[in-house]
Amino acid sequence: MTAGSVATSTAHPASVAVLDQIAGYERPTKRDEAWRYAPHSQLAQLSFGPPHTPAPPLPGDVEQQIPAIEGPTIVIVNGVFDSVHSKLGDLPTGLVISSLAAAATIEPERLDRHFPPMAHDAFMAANLAFGTDGAVIRVGEGVCLQTPVHIVDILVPGEDHNGSCTGVVIDLGPSSSATVIETRIGGSSADQEVAGGSNVRTTITLAASASLEHIVLQDLPRSLVHLGAVEVTQAEGSEFLGRSFNIGASFGRMAYQVELVGDGARTELSGLFFGRGEQVLDQQITVVHGAKDCVSTQSFRGVLDDQSVGVFNGGIDVRPGADGTDATQSNANLLLSNRAEINTQPRLEILADDVACKHGATVGQLDETALYYMRSRGIPAEEARRLLINAFADQTLEGVGIETIRDWVIQRLGHTDD
Repeated sequence: MTAGSVATSTAHPASVAVLDQIAGYERPTKRDEAWRYAPHSQLAQLSFGPPHTPAPPLPGDVEQQIPAIEGPTIVIVNGVFDSVHSKLGDLPTGLVISSLAAAATIEPERLDRHFPPMAHDAFMAANLAFGTDGAVIRVGEGVCLQTPVHIVDILVPGEDHNGSCTGVVIDLGPSSSATVIETRIGGSSADQEVAGGSNVRTTITLAASASLEHIVLQDLPRSLVHLGAVEVTQAEGSEFLGRSFNIGASFGRMAYQVELVGDGARTELSGLFFGRGEQVLDQQITVVHGAKDCVSTQSFRGVLDDQSVGVFNGGIDVRPGADGTDATQSNANLLLSNRAEINTQPRLEILADDVACKHGATVGQLDETALYYMRSRGIPAEEARRLLINAFADQTLEGVGIETIRDWVIQRLGHTDD
């Protein structure tokens, strides 16, 4: 992204410094390891600018895509809080949900971490500049939520700029617990498919002994691009369970940066990416062990059909003094076509003693013996294939207690058309 591709007419005051520097952030190229397999010609077509208020009306087909999940729901359309479709009545004591724009007006100092003075690439710089609205979730000390909080981010490409930027802040107080689901979908207000992309950045802060289950469902139409980033900071004894289902978009990118800064913190990351057609689904994972006796696991599974491309770039960074680290990483992949491609790369950097780190990656195809056995028992070929794919992906679904989410993933694995 060059300076000319970013509008600078208006922006939130917290973003002024970033706008002044944005010319220094060039769009990533294939020379950047974390962006090597991205469709750079398509990324060059993205344009971002200030969000327009109020939120635009939703096309009917897009509104129907919103999963019906019990609990409060906050809806963001093109980076703007949508009060019409949000459901925020009767919130339990200790839970605060607001738009990012409102929170920035009332308590800007609490958003300092979300708006750092510098960005690490052009797309983060664009998000800092234009992702001035979105959602803020705060859970008070000792509060344990019984129902999930649902954040729905919707992209409907506009005429003046085809990309949207959204900011999400999740803040859990000491000894609290919650489940937060982020659904990311999109569509077009016109009949024809148009180019565009969503840029969603989520910052999560877990206080001592807090526990968060965080689920991302990425299901944008395959004419659009999705750039997703989740940045987590964990205090002592906190637990983070992150699950991503990266299935939609022509280029779907999910990047995690998890910082274990308190002793005894634990993080478990798992994900499923399922590519069809010419999709590129990109997982960029970095877990930084910066304290003693922390535990992290990464377990990602890819299913790739047709000419789709999958990317898993997973890193474990053990800092000096992070003794007692226990970190594992695995990436298993299933290729359903001889034209599909997986690029998997583990990264380990260990600068501490008394640590246990291990990683592994596998690439395989459907078991022909199992297919033959099932067909010999009267199961049609497509049904047998679907059952084997579901069995492979089931590890990622284990532990997902919300039936709506399980049904959504299973439906998408069944090659249901967009």
